[in-house]
Amino acid sequence: MVSAQNEEFGITSSVKGQRIYLDARILASILHIPHTGLYVFEHKKWSEVEGFQPNQILSILYPNDPNVHPNMALTTNRLSVDHRLLHHLIVHQILPTGGGYAKLSRMQVFLMWCILSRIEFCFPLLMLKTMVRAFSQKKSVLPFGSILTKIFLHYHIPLEGENATKLKKEDTYNKSMLNRMGWKKQDGIWTYVPKADQAPRIAREEQEDNPPWEAQEQAAPAQHHAQGSSSTSDYDRMMEFMQSQFAAMQSSFKDDFKDIKTRLNRLERDHKIIHSDFRHIDDTIFYDLKVTKRRLKRMERKLAESKTIDRCEETSGDESGSDVSSPAAPAES
Repeated sequence: MVSAQNEEFGITSSVKGQRIYLDARILASILHIPHTGLYVFEHKKWSEVEGFQPNQILSILYPNDPNVHPNMALTTNRLSVDHRLLHHLIVHQILPTGGGYAKLSRMQVFLMWCILSRIEFCFPLLMLKTMVRAFSQKKSVLPFGSILTKIFLHYHIPLEGENATKLKKEDTYNKSMLNRMGWKKQDGIWTYVPKADQAPRIAREEQEDNPPWEAQEQAAPAQHHAQGSSSTSDYDRMMEFMQSQFAAMQSSFKDDFKDIKTRLNRLERDHKIIHSDFRHIDDTIFYDLKVTKRRLKRMERKLAESKTIDRCEETSGDESGSDVSSPAAPAES
């Protein structure tokens, strides 16, 4: 069962400035799945769980091999179509891993035993541990990417401007999936017929002592290869790093460009509103000035008629000249 320590295990992250905290209980509530049952996360050795015997599950997976033992090579090309499909489901959905899939890890075999034996397993804790393990490795795949949207929506993370991604072909299991895996139905029997271009890769992976995702966890470092091989590996690693950096920069530039474009559109709308307001203000001021000028003229005429002032000078427009000429000054006597 899940220990108290594992029940308290959780991860914290920040997305768009908002903090996210996930533990097994929260993740289970988001995905609507239970968070009880067995919990084991062991990759380098066989899990020690009551009722689990490696030879027993290996005899089920390899029924035609009379010499099964815990240290035997765990290859996938000898699995039946049902077990091969189950292994594909595990490495792509339940326990996502990077590298090739020609070999099984001991953790994958243990999960297959749980599924075939109907043993309840604490999946949310397995997901959290897998996320942490992927983050700590130099080369790894993004685990459980298909559930990130549910997590973001649960924490009200804004998704505006994000590009939607359709489910990959590997996420849909049907007859086409078996064909892509190399299985063909011949005379009513599923037969494994790998493609010609897959044969060298499968042969190479079967010669490995450990699957690619386990080789990095060996306690003792392996002996260095020849200088040429090391240089090639360093070059590939450098190119992969540069490609990932360029991809991140490109994504960042796209986001920044979208943000700038949005702000420019807002500024353009604000400018149009301000320009329209100024036009109305200018028309209003001009009208008010004309009205005020007419009122002043009427007051001036009334004052002149009542002899309050001597005369009334008529003005028109902005001209300062008067229509009535001023009389000449009286001559001195």
